[in-house]
Amino acid sequence: MSNKYKKIVVNNEVVIRLDDENIDYIIKDTKNLIKFCDKNNYNVSLIYNGKKIDEKYLKKDIKDNLRDMITIMHAINIKDKYKRYDYIYDTVCNYLDEKIKTNYCEFKDDVCLKYRIKNPNHKNGCCECKGRGKCKYLIDSVCTMKSCMACKLFTCHTLKKKGINQNINDFVLTKYFFNNKEKDILQFSYWTPKEIVMEKLIKRVR
Repeated sequence: MSNKYKKIVVNNEVVIRLDDENIDYIIKDTKNLIKFCDKNNYNVSLIYNGKKIDEKYLKKDIKDNLRDMITIMHAINIKDKYKRYDYIYDTVCNYLDEKIKTNYCEFKDDVCLKYRIKNPNHKNGCCECKGRGKCKYLIDSVCTMKSCMACKLFTCHTLKKKGINQNINDFVLTKYFFNNKEKDILQFSYWTPKEIVMEKLIKRVR
């Protein structure tokens, strides 16, 4: 795979020419691209339909796979691991926040869909669990942390029965930039601020 990328290096940049036919194929090879660029300290630049594009292109109405490819490029070009992980964490959380705005948990008067069926007196959904108590960051039924990827990713059995499910591998940045143990840290560090999760991830790099 590295020979393929060597052929398209120009001035210490891997120049990738995209079109609507090859984007998905290139995304699937992201791990090899990361490895090649990190080993050689190369950046990535993207040419789409004959024009060079960058992060500013994200503001346009574009296809999801092109949006994914631009975020991959941006993450690879961040060479400091902490800053790279910080960008990935925030980007994925922003995606999840947009989904959460749709209120797929169907909260009404602080009671979610699951507990309206199971126990209408139980408020705050998964932020207050039997045997675990209530998340300390939940104050007056409002999350005061707002930066926990694991909480944003979580979907209970009731939601899964409705076909609503989220996984760490649903997002290209977390799917390709982290190994399985790092993904577990991201997906299962419930009720945990971003800063603590980031510290756990960086310790694995050192």
